[in-house]
Amino acid sequence: MTAIELLAVSARTVTFAVFSGENKYFLKAPVSWRLATESTDETVAEGVSERTVFSINGLEPHTAYRLAIGGEVFDFVTRTESAFADVSAHGASLQSENNAAAIQKTIDDLPEGATLYFGPGVWKSGPLFLKSGLTLMLDPEAVLYGIADRDQYPILAARDEKGRVLGTWEGVAEACYASLLTAINASNIAIVGGGVIDAGGDRGDWWSWHKETRNGARRPRSLFFNRCENVTVTGVTVRNSPAWMVHPVFTRDMLVADVKIESDPESPNTDGFDPECCENVRMRGIHFSVGDDCIAIKAGKRDPKGGLDGPTRNIRIENCFMERGHGGVVIGSEMSGTVSGVTVARCEMRDTDRGLRVKTRRGRGGFVSRILVEDCDMDNVVSPFVMNAFYFCDADGKSDYVQSRDPHPVSEVTPRMSDITFRRIVARNVHTAAAAFYGLPEMPIENVTIEDYTVSYAPDAEAQPPVMACNIDPVRHGGIIAENAAVTASNVVFVREGAEEPWYRQALLRYCDEYAADYRAYKGGALCYEDGCLYRGLIALYEATGEARWFDHLVRHVNAQVNEDGVMNGYVAEDFNIDNILSGRALVWLARHSNDPRYRKAADQLVAQLADHPRVKEGPHWHKHRYPEQVWLDGLYMGLPFKAEYGLAFDRPDLVSEAADELLAGLELTYDADSRLYRHAYDSAKAQPWADKDTGQSPAHWSRAIGWAAMAMVDLIEYLPEGDARDAIIARWAALAERLSALRTADGRWLQVPDRPDLGGNYAESSATAMFAYAYLKASRLDVSDSAAIGRTAFEALYRHAFEVDAEGRRVLGTIVCVAGLGGFNGQYRDGTPGYYLTETINPDDIKGVGPFMMGFAELLARQ
Repeated sequence: MTAIELLAVSARTVTFAVFSGENKYFLKAPVSWRLATESTDETVAEGVSERTVFSINGLEPHTAYRLAIGGEVFDFVTRTESAFADVSAHGASLQSENNAAAIQKTIDDLPEGATLYFGPGVWKSGPLFLKSGLTLMLDPEAVLYGIADRDQYPILAARDEKGRVLGTWEGVAEACYASLLTAINASNIAIVGGGVIDAGGDRGDWWSWHKETRNGARRPRSLFFNRCENVTVTGVTVRNSPAWMVHPVFTRDMLVADVKIESDPESPNTDGFDPECCENVRMRGIHFSVGDDCIAIKAGKRDPKGGLDGPTRNIRIENCFMERGHGGVVIGSEMSGTVSGVTVARCEMRDTDRGLRVKTRRGRGGFVSRILVEDCDMDNVVSPFVMNAFYFCDADGKSDYVQSRDPHPVSEVTPRMSDITFRRIVARNVHTAAAAFYGLPEMPIENVTIEDYTVSYAPDAEAQPPVMACNIDPVRHGGIIAENAAVTASNVVFVREGAEEPWYRQALLRYCDEYAADYRAYKGGALCYEDGCLYRGLIALYEATGEARWFDHLVRHVNAQVNEDGVMNGYVAEDFNIDNILSGRALVWLARHSNDPRYRKAADQLVAQLADHPRVKEGPHWHKHRYPEQVWLDGLYMGLPFKAEYGLAFDRPDLVSEAADELLAGLELTYDADSRLYRHAYDSAKAQPWADKDTGQSPAHWSRAIGWAAMAMVDLIEYLPEGDARDAIIARWAALAERLSALRTADGRWLQVPDRPDLGGNYAESSATAMFAYAYLKASRLDVSDSAAIGRTAFEALYRHAFEVDAEGRRVLGTIVCVAGLGGFNGQYRDGTPGYYLTETINPDDIKGVGPFMMGFAELLARQ
């Protein structure tokens, strides 16, 4: 999914979705945007968006523009316009009590491709009938205001002259009053702008006869589309409907985006959006607050009067916010024509009675299949997921035929439900059950899958039936109820009695455990820093949880590298490779937590190496013997926390203070005051081709290198006593933390080259993000900065967006750069320029990302 999606463009408006794959309805942080003409780069409009989906008005037809937002740019061209008609210039008046005749004549006279414009003010009108090729645009200060006089509303017959369904009511062909905006057999219609369509439900008597008829007709909707194609509704607010708010039937290729749909919470049957017998309908960034279901997907029903006869297929609901409704997304009860291919992704539901509800009953027939709900949050939703084959609708709804739990013969009127998936869902303050599935004994619900679902409960909840059916026991704080339903659930976490834990805890504990169980030594068993990353992660998880499995994994892996005499596989002290020191931290830790002497023997050899390890004249160690006179940020983490940890464990205070001094010296040598970041490396001799001849620094910033330095800072802060050195490192961390917070992506991660969002091909890199998350979280735990929120956001962004599924179906942490360095390596010269860092291989599940990820996860667990 691209960072900027062009959802819709008219001659004078445009609607975008930005960073929608990492956000829900609201962006995690507001993002500034700027719109300019492409040819002159002259600013046309600018602002700040708090929402994932937003619109821009006031554009010129057939003009090239460029949107810049969050370091991304997008070019587009507005549509041409055959005519522009301001209703005020065509007989409509703000003083008129009913402008319908003047507006309708203007619509009828306009050519295809024209724009009908409503300027600021309240435009009172009876029903209007739209035609093909029309764009209706409402100024942000305009209100199209439905009049109260029912006698001025035309009535749509149940069927047209060809016998096709025209008027409808709850899935049946019935006469109904025309809606404020009605389109029949039309195509290429757009309703745009920032104004309000107020259909007048609170005026007149509409809400007083909600299940009845007047003059033989049912109540109108706000927007009604019958047999239309290519319909777009963007930017407007639809409110105060006499009945359902937006109701397309037999309509194809419809987009509704950046729209508010709202009605009085006590208003009867004011569903928000009811696609019925429709195909290819997209809902993006809609805010619902209504008196009934927010979204009700329907497909007609079997009825003696004759129901709508057609399927509903391919419905996508993304980045929407649903509140106060009876249901968030509801399928049925009118579903006789079948409903299939519904996706609900990255949505938020708050204070709705149900989250996703599928409701049907014997006599309906039809098939509900291929429903996916993923990456959604729910709060104070009474029952998050319910599927009910005993819904007691219609006059016979509570009859034995509908409610009997005895099997009935299977026929064309037997409803079917199958292939429903819920994954990566968080539901807080649940009242009844986490999920409830009630299938027919003669036709059980098939193939329901629930994955990565975390549920917490409302403390003041009262027991009530989770579905609307007879003979259902009241439930409070229940789990997954399945009667005549095949449900497979994995990683479902129930948080009870005030317990707190990350919603992803169980999934990630399993991932870390499987990773450690399957891990193979990075360099064939030779001592190396890569294995040291795993050791750090296992130690952190053990200290956070106390679970023996992490200790057992650690001992098994370390003992495969260090024999009983303390000899380390492949270790050559004379290589003076600072990378090899990192694994020594596990040796020190195990020496303190076991009686096995091998660990102290091996650790002593590493201390001896550091005593002889060459240094640059400014103090820090060379990175490696084959990288003379060079200090790399990586090396600060590889060697210095070990030095301090060894010093504390074995009464060598000189090593502790030496580590602090060397870290501060290394940070000073690599610090770039202009960017307020640290360069990857420093050449004391200023002899390397990549080194600046004045500063000795490498050309660019690499996020993982800075990540190593950040982890070195917080680890030494933990080990150092109060004093000037510790204070100086805290000050360094605080400055870096502030700078890094400004460089995050929209979802809270960091780029491979952190200060170059404009660099083509730059990407959110997982190992650096994990390192920074760890540093922020640990600094907060050490009480040296209030930074936990940044760390948690980064960590959760990794869980949500960086994990992939490999060819074997296993979860893997993706987008980890394998390695990056400076100078010659494997026949390649690494020049350290920003572009170079984008050429290195990306390896999923590389330990240099997984180890820090484990460490960050442990910090979160330690906070519980």
